[in-house]
Amino acid sequence: MNTEISTNRDEERQLAPAGGADLARMRALLDRPLPRDELDANTALVAARTEARSGRMRSVLVFSVGDEVLALEADATHRVVLASVIRRVPHRSNLVFAGLANVAGELTPVANIATALGVKSRAQQSHFIVIGAVGARWAFGADRVEGVRRVDELRVVVAPTTVRHAADGCTKSIVPIEIGGTERLVAVLDAVKLSALFARSLS
Repeated sequence: MNTEISTNRDEERQLAPAGGADLARMRALLDRPLPRDELDANTALVAARTEARSGRMRSVLVFSVGDEVLALEADATHRVVLASVIRRVPHRSNLVFAGLANVAGELTPVANIATALGVKSRAQQSHFIVIGAVGARWAFGADRVEGVRRVDELRVVVAPTTVRHAADGCTKSIVPIEIGGTERLVAVLDAVKLSALFARSLS
């Protein structure tokens, strides 16, 4: 078989127009076995690129609503505070817009994230998580806040289409996070879409 390949290449060299010698030299260069040191160098280069990417960490705030464990990008979260009294707004409060609460001295609209996302929640939330741009803040209650976790970007998976369409399209990615000694797949919510979902309850 090697003889046939060699013969074919000899024929190509004879039939090749001007520049065929350059083509033959190129083929010879590509066909040559890599020296061990060059192979090791190339392997190290690929590994270094992978390590550089895997070294990038992403911070997410993990919390639970009922039996659902969810997360937000940490830098998209304004603050986390203990839950305070929610005052209903006559003729405006509804299943999603719960009312207003004093959050760190600011009167802030509070949303019921469980109703907004269609998940079950406990009657009493322990914390408020505040998201949204200045002048458009929203707070929502969480049953429990696990805290900020750092995850390797290589382990962040873009949410499948079916998941992105669920929960009113607020899920942006899925990350594996260890909670209580068990690794769970956690949906990372898009804070901008979540704020917009809350705001629609005021329409």
